[in-house]
Amino acid sequence: MSEILPLQMVCEMAKNIPCSPWLLPKLVKMLENPASNAHDVELLILKDSGLAAATLKMANSAFFNKGHRCDSLKEAVIILGFKGLYKMAASSIASRWLTNEVKGYGWEPGDLAKHSLCVAVASELLAKAVHPDLKPELAYTAGLLHDVGKLALAYACSAQFEKIRLHQQEKGCSWRQAEHDLLGYDHSDIGGTLLEAWEFPENLVQVALYYARPSLAGPDSQSLVVHIHAAKHIALQIGLGVGEDGFRTELDEALLAAYGYDADTFEELVPQILVESEKVIEGI
Repeated sequence: MSEILPLQMVCEMAKNIPCSPWLLPKLVKMLENPASNAHDVELLILKDSGLAAATLKMANSAFFNKGHRCDSLKEAVIILGFKGLYKMAASSIASRWLTNEVKGYGWEPGDLAKHSLCVAVASELLAKAVHPDLKPELAYTAGLLHDVGKLALAYACSAQFEKIRLHQQEKGCSWRQAEHDLLGYDHSDIGGTLLEAWEFPENLVQVALYYARPSLAGPDSQSLVVHIHAAKHIALQIGLGVGEDGFRTELDEALLAAYGYDADTFEELVPQILVESEKVIEGI
């Protein structure tokens, strides 16, 4: 019988997964600081060769390039602008973490990245449609990172997944609840612990912890957590990269309604979310 690992050990093991998004919270803080300049951003991006290459590639793409080849990273930062750079960097950094191949959840390679990117796009577009006070960049990042704990759990505890699967079927509970019943913690506990260790802002830690149970989020973060709960629901209906747990989730319809989210808005946004998600996925 395989041993159930404590939560902290699972999080420690996750540090061995390549490409952890440790750089992203530093970039978040820098791009939100009005005193930051292109040189500051350049020095940070240079710490990640993959991100530096992706930045130059985008700056030289047909959309941004106007006939002048960009060979300087500082110039690329200026061409893209902080908002354009932020979205590209978030997708590049997080998708490398999320595309690591592990067993569990019935994933095909890359499924977690596809689903997380779909939630990110849904979150960004939903913010523009329903929640104008929420920064689209923050909404995108929160959607991108909400499920980071799943990769760590699958990486460290794949031997437990058959028991989780059987327990979920026998009890008819959500997959997250089945994880918690069998292990004493679930992927959202792991996600919150990891984001806190990587020094992400508290509101993003709260998203990872409570996106499935938004009523438990703290008052300062609940609005964002409910927003990701809504975006997750839309992404699950679209189905890109959804694992076997995806249709055994929790939905707080009363809280969604209280925050102004409704089925008609979701339905209207689905075609645009699908098109934009496929564009982003094609670019990673």
